[in-house]
Amino acid sequence: MKMASAAGRSGTCLLLLIAFASSASAESWCDEPPAPAIAALKPADIQDDWFKVYAVAPGVFAITEPRQYEGVNSFLVVGSERAVLFDSGMGIARISDLVRKITALPVMVLNSHTHFDHVGGNREFDDVRNLDVAFSNASARGEVSDELREYASHSLDGDRVCGTLPAGVTSRKYAIPTWPITSRVRDGERLDLGGRSLEVLQTPGHTPDSLCLLDAENGLLFTGDTFYSGEVYLWAPETDVTGYAASIAKLVRLAPDLRLLLPAHGPPVAEPGQLLELKKALQDIESGSLRFETTSTGRRLYKFDHFSILTR
Repeated sequence: MKMASAAGRSGTCLLLLIAFASSASAESWCDEPPAPAIAALKPADIQDDWFKVYAVAPGVFAITEPRQYEGVNSFLVVGSERAVLFDSGMGIARISDLVRKITALPVMVLNSHTHFDHVGGNREFDDVRNLDVAFSNASARGEVSDELREYASHSLDGDRVCGTLPAGVTSRKYAIPTWPITSRVRDGERLDLGGRSLEVLQTPGHTPDSLCLLDAENGLLFTGDTFYSGEVYLWAPETDVTGYAASIAKLVRLAPDLRLLLPAHGPPVAEPGQLLELKKALQDIESGSLRFETTSTGRRLYKFDHFSILTR
């Protein structure tokens, strides 16, 4: 989940931003050129007026929403017997229709966490699995903080959408998604897709119910909002930055055996070495030894080679 701008709506607790610098000449985010990691990807031959699809690894499809400000990436992982949809996007356009263009296999939806921009299409599927934690249960009922609800309500505003709304969408009013949880997953559980196994890794911090998926055989780590190289904001009341740092340290231990990170925002692919950079950055900030800039809103901006970190 991303904040609209420094002058927009701000959180009331610690805010963490990991961001690539944007084009100085762009008049708005719609005018910014794609990040090099995105430009290097070849789109899959699947036509849609809202989603863009990339085949990022054998049997793995990144389903992106590039025309909405959050820039959400959902991932469809296809085995020989079933598929997993890791996050279901904003729910603005029907992601299930696109999934059916890719596979006819039974599809299980698993959410990296239950912020609104990752669960919008949940109700389009019969098999939706979350952790059995209070935050997930409340999110499924539509019980979110007033701050988050206010932020989400602007998701279809003109400055949050590039171009027209998808076909069939006529209202600019965005409602917080709700859905039935049909089953539970637990930390360490392995999901057998037929010829492919995914391990659930609980990584709390961004939210209490954050998790990642590990495809150890293929060296792939689906990180959700626990890591990405776009614009990550950990500003909501449910964010635990100490827990977040511990989760990053947990993922760093996997890095030597990883080939690719698959994040939920920004470029849908990233190098595993960026986890180590982030871990050290968090440690250096915690030590109080780094210089920082103070923004107009009183936040502290720490700059690094590949990202910057903004704290409240």
